[in-house]
Amino acid sequence: MKRRNAFTLIELLVVIAIIAILAAILFPVFAQAKTAAKKTNSLSNVKQLGIATAMYMSDYDDVFPSADTFPDGFIFWFPGDNLPLGWNDPLAPTNWAKGTLPYTKSFGIYINPAAARISNPIYGAVDVPNGGNASYDFNGAVVRKNQSAISAIADVIVYQATDGTSRDAYYQPTPFAGQQADGSLVFGGSFASPGTPVCNGIDLNWMGGSFGDGDNYGMADSHAKFFKRGGVKFRQFGINSDVNLFDGTNWTLVPNTTSLTPRTPTSRNNWESWGQCDLSRL
Repeated sequence: MKRRNAFTLIELLVVIAIIAILAAILFPVFAQAKTAAKKTNSLSNVKQLGIATAMYMSDYDDVFPSADTFPDGFIFWFPGDNLPLGWNDPLAPTNWAKGTLPYTKSFGIYINPAAARISNPIYGAVDVPNGGNASYDFNGAVVRKNQSAISAIADVIVYQATDGTSRDAYYQPTPFAGQQADGSLVFGGSFASPGTPVCNGIDLNWMGGSFGDGDNYGMADSHAKFFKRGGVKFRQFGINSDVNLFDGTNWTLVPNTTSLTPRTPTSRNNWESWGQCDLSRL
């Protein structure tokens, strides 16, 4: 009698079990490899944004990109809202992304591959030719500053990543007026109000955590590197004074060498927190 070539039930079950074990071992490895690739891609983007910014400054007397301000002196930190082409719209306020676009020549560089695409009729990402989307943020403390006037230039953050891609080219931290010698805040007037400039929005829950416990950052001297969130200090955003830190309930005064606070699923983190941001006094 001719024997049939076939697997027994036991053999099939053994093969299935082996495949399941291999899948359990390999899938996390594949996921880690994918995350590592996105992290490398994002680091390249941040590096190219830094180079583009340096090229921009070489054409503008070593001055960082500009931004429009509201009448009360608050910097226009969300250019792109309600505009069909986002930050690249002809009606968009002056912003860092539009300023550097002639040097990057690529809309893709402004997108963090690990950031989720935001869907919202006001600030969500746009899907049209030449539409400006961004998932990186520019440090408002360096706006219109001359590079030579910044001390510790290699340790000042200019670019950080957000965890969502929108039509806005954000500015955070945000300069919002000035502080007099007696510590009182100056509201109203122009961005160049007398007194030391002040910034808030230093520590936001939706920035600096694209890759687990950290993210890629672009520095004022154009180099880029990865930092764990707990390794980033308020000082690195240009905060030269102690920080008035708000935890949602209470205010405390902490040194500018304090690290950013841990991200939580529901917190806004320290949007209201503020400190002096005189880059020449770091």
